[in-house]
Amino acid sequence: KETGEQAESSGAKFKKVGEVLKTVGVAMAAATAAIGTAAVAAGKKLWDMASETAKAGDEIDKTSQKLGMSAEAYQEWDFILQHAGTSVDGMKTAMKTLTAQVESGSDAFEALGLSTEQVASMSQEELFGAVITGLQGIEDETERTTLAQSLLGRSSVEMTALFNMSAEETEDLRNQVHELGGVMSDEDVKAAAAFQDSLQDMTTGFEALQRNLVSGFMPSLTSVMDGVTDIFA
Repeated sequence: KETGEQAESSGAKFKKVGEVLKTVGVAMAAATAAIGTAAVAAGKKLWDMASETAKAGDEIDKTSQKLGMSAEAYQEWDFILQHAGTSVDGMKTAMKTLTAQVESGSDAFEALGLSTEQVASMSQEELFGAVITGLQGIEDETERTTLAQSLLGRSSVEMTALFNMSAEETEDLRNQVHELGGVMSDEDVKAAAAFQDSLQDMTTGFEALQRNLVSGFMPSLTSVMDGVTDIFA
């Protein structure tokens, strides 16, 4: 009898505990769902930010290599040229013309105070910077325009505002973009490019998987369509 009373009492207590836990469970489920929703939203936002950063970094990596300069220098000139009312896109033509002038041994470099030996020892990045500085030091606008067109081609017209700046102003802009945090390090650019390459590989692999899976069903699907066509006929 005593055992029965104890069991009945314990059962009642556990019943109350169960009711409390049930209420708490509903609240916990709601809290977990809210946290899960927030986590998914945050995760998507983080993924979107990573994708955007990777895309920008990959563009910097690929374009800077085409121009023959470091990722850091590419970003600096992008900032400087934007302040000069143009864009870094014009550098592609400028670099191409500049390279051709180096190969032809143009006398225009000497007018900027650059000897043949100096030009030969410079990288494309260094040479472009030296040419810009040299052009900024020429006061005669006609002479400056002629030299600019000779060394940088048609894109030099878009860079007129840059030539009107002083070398000190250009250097200030270069420092400013670093102070603003607007320059990704070479390491970050490489990481972004690697992310983009990995994403492309994953996308290609997934698309291939889809094609392979569907192609296995195609003969059966073709038979079904042929059968339905016969019924319609």
